[in-house]
Amino acid sequence: MSDVTAFNNCMSVFWRQHEAELSRFLTSKTGDSEKAADLLQELFLRARAHSDSFCKMENPRAWLYRAARNLLIDEYRNTREFVELEEDAPLTDASPNAISTLDICLPETLQALPEDERWLIEESDLNRRPQQSLADELGITLTAFKSRLLRARKHLKETMTELCQIEADDTSPVCCHKKMN
Repeated sequence: MSDVTAFNNCMSVFWRQHEAELSRFLTSKTGDSEKAADLLQELFLRARAHSDSFCKMENPRAWLYRAARNLLIDEYRNTREFVELEEDAPLTDASPNAISTLDICLPETLQALPEDERWLIEESDLNRRPQQSLADELGITLTAFKSRLLRARKHLKETMTELCQIEADDTSPVCCHKKMN
């Protein structure tokens, strides 16, 4: 039996077993049965492109699902709509008053944080020390360090919003400030 015939037999058996399941998966993700059918066909073509190794894979079903997810991502990237900005549209920027308020308030806010959070922010963000070396110094993984730093930054933002009466909006990290008492 030739390699092509063996692949066709292997692929047709496998495809019959999983085609409906893959179709439901793609339909559930796209919400469009016609688009799902197109993606399913593209998925089959990708499997054929890997004919030399597809039927020898330990878990071809997992490969197909991974390829299907990649197709969905590609489809999303290709079909998402972009909003064009007008050339003369004003750029939003943080107000100078808000920046000067932050400049004054940041040291106070840092002092209000717990010591461990303050140290993380000062060393990583202000002193620009590499996160890996800080993680090593603390005896934790880089992932754990990043998680702690993210929590510290979130706490800093909350504390600064409260103490400095700074507001943020969706267009700028800092848009305005309330009059300080």
